[in-house]
Amino acid sequence: MSSSSSRLVRVLLVVDSLEVGGAERHVVDLASALHRKGYEVEVACSITDGLSKPLEEAGVPVRPLTRRLVKRRVSLAYARGIRKLLREGRFDLVHAHIYASAVAAAIATRGTGLPLVITEHTEASWQNRWARRCSRWTYRRARRIIAVSTPIERRLIERDGVPPQLVTLIPNAVIPASGNPPDLADTLPDGWSERQLVGVVARLQPEKGVATFLKAAAHASKISPEVRFLVVGDGPLREELLDLVGRVGLRERVRFLGYRADARALTGLLDVLVVPSLTEGSPLIVLEAMAAGVPVVASAVGGIPDQVRHGEEGVLVPPDDPDALAGALGALLGDPAHAHRLGEAGRRRTENEFSHEALVRRIEAVYRAALGGENAQDAAREPEVPSAR
Repeated sequence: MSSSSSRLVRVLLVVDSLEVGGAERHVVDLASALHRKGYEVEVACSITDGLSKPLEEAGVPVRPLTRRLVKRRVSLAYARGIRKLLREGRFDLVHAHIYASAVAAAIATRGTGLPLVITEHTEASWQNRWARRCSRWTYRRARRIIAVSTPIERRLIERDGVPPQLVTLIPNAVIPASGNPPDLADTLPDGWSERQLVGVVARLQPEKGVATFLKAAAHASKISPEVRFLVVGDGPLREELLDLVGRVGLRERVRFLGYRADARALTGLLDVLVVPSLTEGSPLIVLEAMAAGVPVVASAVGGIPDQVRHGEEGVLVPPDDPDALAGALGALLGDPAHAHRLGEAGRRRTENEFSHEALVRRIEAVYRAALGGENAQDAAREPEVPSAR
């Protein structure tokens, strides 16, 4: 794929930060894959963090543009930083991810003629009326929009009025972990490696539902007293969740491992992965567990039902329902043969339907359409840029 001047296509990927998270890892994996295919790629963000290292190792430049995290808000300073990069970098296309970066990129590209592609990773249930107005303005600036799940695709068309022909559904995909799972002998108490291990891998924030997981674990441990539970990840609810572990009587059965750079590989050690989210986009951790042959018990929210079919690759339960989650866990822990069948079905499905190579090819097709197409709507009729509050 080459631009009209026969140069290699230069793509600027924009994401709120390089903190550990599913959308951020999606950007890192995409940037690395595009770089390997010969694109000239840079990643712009408000701040860097743990995921900047793999980009640097891959030879992809990282451009932090502000002094503090820009998230769920409009930042004109962030937009100015992106605009400055565009003036200096001779980019052919901008691909923005997550609300704050999408709005900033739309402002930055205004009047430049540069095509803007946006990937929507969430259903944006947090948005108030003003944020929805900003989103609608942003979508009018985009030439193409990618939705990572069918609920997000539906939201873009029905709530935000995006013309259906400009929306492409591209579910997230997985890069299988390489090498053997990590050795946790020095991390876990003696004997834990011989027990059934059930884990959650998530940032410790309210929408991830980790409290629901711990309440369900308390119920499940009464049915299966030998099972042990792992919480992988960190976040603002850590101390509150540690206190909950004591209140539900799980101090000797739960370990918090904190942030782990090897979380993708560590998932392969689990007998069951739990994804108890209250709201979701299209979580990579689900696909990573499936690729490792690990059965999944997950909330039936967001794009998760696109990934896991109930009773085929895992078990889906209502969100925020500890009893239903405990029942699903108890059924799988009590029938290892059935759990194994679900895990193997998940492994086959990721190989056939969720390959990262296919995802990159589909995104390249969106880029070609954006480079050859027109703006989503007539730019002459677009409203003024929403002012920052």
